[in-house]
Amino acid sequence: MKKPIFLQIAVVTCALLGMSLGANLSAENIPRSGSISLHSILKGGTPIKFNDDYSHYTTTGVTFNDAGSGLLHMGKAACSYANFTRNKINKGAGFCTFEDKDGDNIFFQYAGTGTATGEVNGVNEIIGGTGKFEGISGGGSYACTHTDKKSEFPCTEKFDYQLPE
Repeated sequence: MKKPIFLQIAVVTCALLGMSLGANLSAENIPRSGSISLHSILKGGTPIKFNDDYSHYTTTGVTFNDAGSGLLHMGKAACSYANFTRNKINKGAGFCTFEDKDGDNIFFQYAGTGTATGEVNGVNEIIGGTGKFEGISGGGSYACTHTDKKSEFPCTEKFDYQLPE
């Protein structure tokens, strides 16, 4: 049975559009330096408490580029997190991997300070990448909030990056 011509045209158009969008993110088309602004939602696993002051856990989630497309839009996120709280100290640090749709990764470490209301603010340092992100460096800021809803952490991140020539 033949498909109606409009369906054939729609299928071809979608395929070409998909290829052109994918081509826009190839290594050759990524600016050698720039900024990436993201929103992410991370879900934490069960914290492992060492004592009343120290705990660590992992989170997984998804990233959304603020532009609605582009680098790391709808990519995977996986992070480790360690937290130290004692008296008025509330410090955290960890490592993350953000993966794009092609399976290429950006690795970064982060450190920040928590507030009594569950917000965490700090800095990211890009420490490497794979694929189109090989040799990437840079950093930026982040802000996350612990929602107390099933260990969800909505975050905003901004990275200024450089890729090697």
